Amino acid sequence: MPKISMLIPDDQLALIDAQADGNRTAFMIAAAVEQAKRVKRRRMDAEIAASVRASDDDDFTVYAEWEGVVGDGLA
Repeated sequence: MPKISMLIPDDQLALIDAQADGNRTAFMIAAAVEQAKRVKRRRMDAEIAASVRASDDDDFTVYAEWEGVVGDGLA
């Protein structure tokens, strides 16, 4: 398993230690993984929202074309 090092301000480290139940490493790994999942989910949500917006534009185009067909009495 790779090792990393980081500089953490004393007050933030004290906050982490107060919540880590004696296992700082496990706590920080869990926090980092949780944050990475949140970031991934936000990015996926943004991609889905962009896709839906693009699809909505296509739907409105098809609807407008269909309205022209229905309006001429042939449908």
